[in-house]
Amino acid sequence: MPNPIGNFFVKTIVSSPLHGLLGDSLAVITVTGRRSGRVISTPINVVWQGDAWLVTSLRSRTWWRNLRGGGIALLRVGGRQGNVRGEIIEAKKETAAALGAYFRQFPNNARFFKLKLDTDGIPDPAGLERIAEERVVIHLCPVAAENPPH
Repeated sequence: MPNPIGNFFVKTIVSSPLHGLLGDSLAVITVTGRRSGRVISTPINVVWQGDAWLVTSLRSRTWWRNLRGGGIALLRVGGRQGNVRGEIIEAKKETAAALGAYFRQFPNNARFFKLKLDTDGIPDPAGLERIAEERVVIHLCPVAAENPPH
């Protein structure tokens, strides 16, 4: 369950000149509700992978659903902000494959998910399936400021 007080402080620091205290893996994403039109800002953990930021979120969270179909959001990370287009991976098989690539690139993060890696750094397939049951993978691809989300 998200902690509203903790989220407030994280959002404040990420949006301030003190953002460096939290590093480049903590970001704030701002999405606009597709049905409600309400603006939602939430802290997220991101990693740069290729040409996009990669995020995992619990399926039970709702913010990421506003990015279905290539929705646009505002991402603030590392003292910068810009528009991103969301690409959601929800199907469990594809989610497990994306998570496998993620953990091979960032093996130290496997411990946060209680995932075992073999001696070659290959994630345990059963563990990937377990995580894919609970999570989705979101690629946040930078885009030009054509239609800001708010």
